[in-house]
Amino acid sequence: MPRAGLAQKKEFVAKALCPRILVVNSADLDDTWQVNNADSFAELLSPFGQDVSAQITIQDGQGAPYFLDKINVKFTTDFVIDKQRQPSGAEVDELVTKCIGGSSASEHADPAFMSGAAGVNREAVALEEISAWSPWYTLFRQQWVNQMQASEHESFMHPVACMLAVSSSDADPVGSLRGLLNHPTVRRTQTQSFTGSNLVLYYVVVHDERRTADVQNIDHRFDLVRKAFGQNCSLLRINSNTDLLDADSSDRAKISGIWSSSLATAQPLAAPSEKVYGSMLTMRDVAALRDAVKQMMVRSVVPHMQYVVRILSDQTAGQRRGITGRLFSAGRRYFGASAKASSTLTGVDGDIYFRYDSPEAMMRQLADYSFMLKDFRFAQSVYQVARRDFLAEKAWKCYAGAQEMVGLSKLMWEVQATKAEFDSNFDDAIATYLHKTQVPRTFLAVRSVIMYYELLKHHKMHSFAPVALLRIPRGFVSLGALMNEQAAYAYLKLTPRSEVRKFSFYAMIASQMYQKSGMGELSHRCLRMVKLALATPVERRQRHADDSENENENEKGAESKTEVKTKKDITENSNSSNVGSIVARSSWGAIDSFINHELGRQYSAVQSYEEALQYFMALVGDDKIPPKLQSKYLQELLQLFLESDDRAAKGSAEGGARRSNIQLSIPVIDPHMARIIMSPSLEGEDGLLEWRLDGSAPRPAAAPASALGSALDLNPGRGSCCAVGEAVAVLLVVTNPLTIGVTLNNFTLDCEFTASDDVEEEAASAFEVTTVSSVILEGGQTTMVTVEVVVKRPGELSITGAKYLLCDILPTFRPLKLPGRRLNNTKEQQAREVYSPDTTLKFRVSPDMPHLDISTEDFPDTLMSGSMHQSSVIIVNKGALPCHNIVLWLSHPSFFDVKSPRTRAEGSECADTHEVYTALDKVNPAEVMRVPNTLQDCSRFVLVGEGKQQCPEWSRLVPVECLNPGETLVVPVWTRGDRVGAHSLSLCVGASSNTTLKSSESRVMRSRAFDIDLIVTPSLRVNAFVRPSARCPRERLLGIEIENMQTDLNVQLVQTTFSSGHYELTPILAQRQQVEGVPRRVVVGPRQTVSMMYRARPRQVEAGDARAVPEQFTINALRQFIYSNNKPTLLPEPIDLIYSNMVLGDHSGVDCVHSSLQSYILRSQAFRRRNMLRANYPMIPENYHRVLFPLFETFGIDFVLFWNEVGGIQRSGHHSITGIDLGVPHDYINEALNPPTQGAARAWLADTVNEREALVQSIVNRPNALTHRHERPLDVSMRVGAIRQGASSESALSAMYVADITVTVYNHSWRYAYDFALDLISPADLDQIVPDRVRLDYTGSRSAWSWYGKTNHELVVGPQASVELSARLVCLSPGMFDIGLWKLSAAALEPDASASGDADPRDSPALRLPFSSKNLECVLHPLQSYFVDINAAKLESYS
Repeated sequence: MPRAGLAQKKEFVAKALCPRILVVNSADLDDTWQVNNADSFAELLSPFGQDVSAQITIQDGQGAPYFLDKINVKFTTDFVIDKQRQPSGAEVDELVTKCIGGSSASEHADPAFMSGAAGVNREAVALEEISAWSPWYTLFRQQWVNQMQASEHESFMHPVACMLAVSSSDADPVGSLRGLLNHPTVRRTQTQSFTGSNLVLYYVVVHDERRTADVQNIDHRFDLVRKAFGQNCSLLRINSNTDLLDADSSDRAKISGIWSSSLATAQPLAAPSEKVYGSMLTMRDVAALRDAVKQMMVRSVVPHMQYVVRILSDQTAGQRRGITGRLFSAGRRYFGASAKASSTLTGVDGDIYFRYDSPEAMMRQLADYSFMLKDFRFAQSVYQVARRDFLAEKAWKCYAGAQEMVGLSKLMWEVQATKAEFDSNFDDAIATYLHKTQVPRTFLAVRSVIMYYELLKHHKMHSFAPVALLRIPRGFVSLGALMNEQAAYAYLKLTPRSEVRKFSFYAMIASQMYQKSGMGELSHRCLRMVKLALATPVERRQRHADDSENENENEKGAESKTEVKTKKDITENSNSSNVGSIVARSSWGAIDSFINHELGRQYSAVQSYEEALQYFMALVGDDKIPPKLQSKYLQELLQLFLESDDRAAKGSAEGGARRSNIQLSIPVIDPHMARIIMSPSLEGEDGLLEWRLDGSAPRPAAAPASALGSALDLNPGRGSCCAVGEAVAVLLVVTNPLTIGVTLNNFTLDCEFTASDDVEEEAASAFEVTTVSSVILEGGQTTMVTVEVVVKRPGELSITGAKYLLCDILPTFRPLKLPGRRLNNTKEQQAREVYSPDTTLKFRVSPDMPHLDISTEDFPDTLMSGSMHQSSVIIVNKGALPCHNIVLWLSHPSFFDVKSPRTRAEGSECADTHEVYTALDKVNPAEVMRVPNTLQDCSRFVLVGEGKQQCPEWSRLVPVECLNPGETLVVPVWTRGDRVGAHSLSLCVGASSNTTLKSSESRVMRSRAFDIDLIVTPSLRVNAFVRPSARCPRERLLGIEIENMQTDLNVQLVQTTFSSGHYELTPILAQRQQVEGVPRRVVVGPRQTVSMMYRARPRQVEAGDARAVPEQFTINALRQFIYSNNKPTLLPEPIDLIYSNMVLGDHSGVDCVHSSLQSYILRSQAFRRRNMLRANYPMIPENYHRVLFPLFETFGIDFVLFWNEVGGIQRSGHHSITGIDLGVPHDYINEALNPPTQGAARAWLADTVNEREALVQSIVNRPNALTHRHERPLDVSMRVGAIRQGASSESALSAMYVADITVTVYNHSWRYAYDFALDLISPADLDQIVPDRVRLDYTGSRSAWSWYGKTNHELVVGPQASVELSARLVCLSPGMFDIGLWKLSAAALEPDASASGDADPRDSPALRLPFSSKNLECVLHPLQSYFVDINAAKLESYS
């Protein structure tokens, strides 16, 4: 059943396909409509045929009742079936032109959705209808439908009724009405229309009070008419007497507006008329006319149509069920084509149609009447049956019409319908109209497209509209433009989001078609819409951007195929090679370029040079278009500028202004890549850096202006700073994005200067900017342009942009502006993006800024490891003020040895510097020297000034007091290959003209940094290894293995130097040389290895001397740092280092104790030590390293090997090994993690506890904790004394050999005393103590010997002390015996108990600490055999 109120949503289709009523009136009634300025009596009635309120219940074709709310009716004065006019291309173009010209100028304005600044305004798109964007299409649509002609294949244009009207002034109204029955129009209608002789006649008697004075005879005459013609009669009373008219002018305007609006629909292209319609009518007459039309429709026309539907439904019921159709087909098959000939005819157009009394025609009439009565469901079913018969008879025009109406009925009835249910009907209908009929039915095909599109819009099915609109016939350019524009709008109305790129595509096609049709204004409008649409941001989606999101899944495949076909058709329809080539080869960027070119040409054609230049400038910067087009566009831009400049030149003579400094997008100058370089002729990087006393790397200045002193008024955060008269280079990276070459002429900078002095002088004369005459850029080339600026006065200079002539014609200005740092301090700054002013292209000119030329000289690129190479840093004061403070900073102090600087006047030479190695004729083999043990960073050196060096105890560098103008400072720097590999080293020199650096502050200085890339190749490989000493457990054997890694050079070893706080080393080789002779030199050949052995003896500790001071310091300081709220502040005490020197050969030695070489070695060791601590203790801040850890540990050994190259370039160098570990009894770092018994701070917060636990755990898990060498805390040695046989007074030993054995227990620990128990084990007892794993490798006889007397001893041995015990060995017969059988159990005691002399240390309990070493409580076994020879009768032992 039809839905209530559906007609309101399909008004256009409902009004176009509504019933028609033929109006024929007598001649005496002409005066009535003429005085009211109407062209006919039908026109007088036409306004009241719209939305006639029926309000009746009728029955559909199947007898079911439904409510008819409203119905439309049109009145016509003629009916004829002629050959249908097929509009030509010129006629269609003329019609479109009239429609565009018929719209007002305000309607040609840009749509509301083009008001967005950054693309399409989506809110305006959602609020407005498509008809508001192109009112000319609405005129075209109405005009096209109004030109519909009656045809044999459908009954819509055929009258369903005939109104015969006579005047009441007629003396014989009955006779006049009967005379009208013979009117030619009525006869023609009865013979040619679908209704035939069944045409319903409706009789109207019009009583005009102006003409008929006899009111009494009116009713009598009307009764005569009713008696003669029945109930289909009506009396219409109207007034044409001006005396009775109301004087209210508002009613007059309303009455006239009724006909004006009706005529605007019937004749949309007619010029506005000044006629006053209905001038003789009142509001009462208008109501009478409306009521008369309603009465006619309700009482006569609608019932008659319902009756016809019922009759036709009964007559065609069999065929609609399929029975009659099958019988007809069988009859034709067996009895020939007589049935076919009797039912089909050839129309005036040559197409086959059916006789009106045939079943096929009756079904068509049945469906049309049902459609006009809004019974769309029944009408659809009848159309579907009829089209099968039309198809069988190949009546293509009838078939196309039926297909069209099937689709319309579905859309008029089904609100929710899929595309597959109706689109194929329209596609088939349009294709049949154009390709299968006798001649192409262009008018009917376009009508089908229009109605289909209107219903799609009403149902919000905009995704289907473009495909439908583009089915129009080819060859009509203006019509194609109109439809492509509507297709573009349809894509813009898609929900939930618009297809902006498809909108751009179709709008561009429409623009080209408008341009080809001579409609430049609309073409320009479409291009501007596309330009705006391409600027709309589009979100990324998984599907292709051209696919609609609101299509159902089952339609995607068919839709994509149709879309491809549609785009192909568009390209063919456009007949524009430009559009086809652009779309075929381009992305959307190319389309944007094409649009810019078209808009630029259109503006140029009307001499709007400003707008044309804007589009051409945007066009030239596109790098995606082909080179030929780039060259063409660039030439057009230059020519356009010349034309505009000539015009501006003429205008300037009349007071106008010429255009200059055009902002063009080519070439690309990236402000982020712009750099300001002070003193561009020098190497390195110049800038303001903040220097701190902690030795950290100089960093970009961020201190307040006061940090520079009052003399230098400069905020470091505002950029660079230079001296007055100093050349400053501005480096700009210029890129040509095009594929063609361009030339930049007269390239210079635009600057703004703000003076800081009081001199009244023009700002332009305060600085000079050089000009680069020509910069040639090939396609895609990137080059760097350097422009120098010299400022002659103090102040501030800002670089605002670059200026140049493009191709020596177009004056171009490129602004160089960047946002500064993002501010995020206040709530307002956090709520929105706020940036500080950028200082990248701004610098200050200060009269107090030093002007130094700093350069490096002879720094090597490649070095052999350990070799030294002399380089220098040259500093020249070119300013007008003396420089009082110059500081040097090194990133890797172990790679550089800085000597004392020397000054020289301009043109003179400075004195030669000393060699890095100081030769000594005699080197002291062992020397003790007290050195500072504080861990400091020695990367900063004061070259000029009165400031102290960072570590004065280590540095022997003497600074210069002042560097005067014109003087040169030479700083000798020895570069050493410290480590093998590729290294990036940094060297920075900072200077200031005012006071020197104080010890309690940091200072911002002008600095120049240099990057030095150094590759170190291997020369010698030096390894150290440690072995225990069999002669004495307290001694160690240290071996040095030296391998020459060179393939063609000999290396002479000059000297070895060891430094340690506990051990003194003596060479084992030297003792043997006393017998064998001392060689003159030690040379290591290519790929050869030399080994040397040294004995490390602990030095004797005098009574009362502190033991292991550095380790004890670390334990106390680290424990305080972890467990106390008061952090440590004390520094380590100096340490006495034992220097053990050995000259290898007969030559001079090297002084590495009293020369400047010692300071370099100490700095290198400190640098390595800090790096090691930084890696091992990441959770300890670096500023606490110097109060927690010393530079030297007591038990470590540092080794230095000096060598010379034999042959070649006579290079010299040295290798070093830092921190050789001879082993300590326990890990003292872990000892520091134990909480103190008193003074530990309580942590109240959980975060504090967690932080402390994390810090302790990081120290426990430090990287070198598992690789540290740990020796046994105690060792046992045996010495054989007197050997006797039978000399004992004891009878048991009278027949045995007795040997006195002295057993010594050594304590290696420097911190703890040990309570130990020593068990001497006889061989016969080994089987009983196998579980203790004592000498499982023992192979001697179990009864050869035995211990006699006391074999268990319990004693205490103090730190770094020894205890001797006496024992006796007995055996039955002489021989060689292995007596190394013992077991030692030890436990460490409290340090305080072992040091106290009043208490017995054995009364102190053993340690039980959370982080104690395993050596605090251990069981030790012999590691080697001790042999004694009883037969020799002398003291001798073998191991």
